[in-house]
Amino acid sequence: MKKQLLCLSRSYLAHLLPTLGQRHADRADYHHIVQTDKEAALVRSLGGKVVLNMEEVVREALKDPSAPSWNEPSDMRTVTGFGWSAIQSDRYLPNYAPAIRSRIAGALQQAVAQLFEEQRFDGFLSEPVALFITHLIFYHCRKNGTQPLLWCNTYFSGHFYFADQTAISRPVKRAPLSPIETQALRTRVAAYAQGVAGDRAGPIYHHAFSGTKSTQLGYFKQRKGRSPLVLRPGIASRLIQVARLGRATFARLVFPKASDFMTAGSVAEHRFYLRCLFAPTSIYDLPPSQFAADNVVYPLQYEPEASLLYFAPHHFNQVSFIETVLRALPHGKILWVKEHPNQFGALNESPWRALKKRHDNLRFVHGRQNGRELIKQSSLVVTISSTMGLDGLLLGRKVLVGGEVFYNTFTGAIRTDSYLALAKELNDSRNYQTVDNLESNIEELVEFGRNTYPGDPQPSDYLFSDENLGHLVAAIDAELASLPQASQKAFAQ
Repeated sequence: MKKQLLCLSRSYLAHLLPTLGQRHADRADYHHIVQTDKEAALVRSLGGKVVLNMEEVVREALKDPSAPSWNEPSDMRTVTGFGWSAIQSDRYLPNYAPAIRSRIAGALQQAVAQLFEEQRFDGFLSEPVALFITHLIFYHCRKNGTQPLLWCNTYFSGHFYFADQTAISRPVKRAPLSPIETQALRTRVAAYAQGVAGDRAGPIYHHAFSGTKSTQLGYFKQRKGRSPLVLRPGIASRLIQVARLGRATFARLVFPKASDFMTAGSVAEHRFYLRCLFAPTSIYDLPPSQFAADNVVYPLQYEPEASLLYFAPHHFNQVSFIETVLRALPHGKILWVKEHPNQFGALNESPWRALKKRHDNLRFVHGRQNGRELIKQSSLVVTISSTMGLDGLLLGRKVLVGGEVFYNTFTGAIRTDSYLALAKELNDSRNYQTVDNLESNIEELVEFGRNTYPGDPQPSDYLFSDENLGHLVAAIDAELASLPQASQKAFAQ
């Protein structure tokens, strides 16, 4: 019998997941949860079955004074393994008044519970987005025996993995690679690691490695997943962001009658993005031109982002983290904070500027500067969960890691589970000595890669290629094949 897959099909996944469903139709039924009316129409046009439209559910609930409010299940945090508030961890709900966000959450709580009452699903397919709805579905998956399949990208290109818990840094795979496949992977990983060391390889979302020279008009392709999500400086970016802010502002004005709560709740987020694009160059320092043992690097992470929420929910405030680092740094050390390449301008925010006024050993580096060259001119990397931390390992630096990211057990990585542990390691002179752990790190990457699949589910110019779609379907099939068949119930029409 066919496997039953529940999918969170929002944003570019509203294009991708129904397409996978078409290719997989003989072996699996895809059931789609969407964010908006527009996405519902898109999914249906691609032959998909929409079982929950969040915009519609919230709109109808807010019309009804008797609709339920959020009541967090007493076992939710134990069942999910996520010990934090699902509402306060959402990107959008905290931007509403408490009474409204409670009613929004209550509407979704009722709708998802009903969905799982009507049918048992074999698997839940999604990217690990930091959203209330993800936590809610994850809870019902655990309660109903549904296998979560949260896909995540590996550090090296061309592979991805599935996670089945909120600690998304640990991959699950029913059948790890064979010895022959492992050797092929070792060759690939070694070439990629050497490319990183020579600054010839990197993530597809980085402007230097995206493989595209498209203009900002490529933003519309990015929204459909047909182009890498790469932000470029300039007037076009500013105009597009002004339009995005205008769209969100209008959505807030007409919510809930004619917009969804996520778009309407994103006004503050889009204002932040726009402010970033207008950051003056005067706030930045010139990166160091030569190596100095006193230089320490911190890669600023993109916000809001699942890499912080799921890898390190206890470090949700990067300003606080950096102030702790500055207070603990030995005398004479200089901390270079380097922006994310797709969120340049973030250091122009007032908390960061105030922090720089208080600490004369703090330096700001623009997101489009070369992060690997900065690492080469420094003796230590401090991070929460950035992939730039793994860059640091491959470039021969010790790396202090605050989050539960997969490489925190690699040779040269030092886990700092508390601020006390962080201060201790920052004051250990041995951590400022360069090392050569490249071969060990390659083997550790290979071992991690044995639990991954070929393919790439993130936006790119090859996402919808026959070869890549085939890889994605094969990976989903491999996971579903080992699961017991779900009991079937008909959906209420």
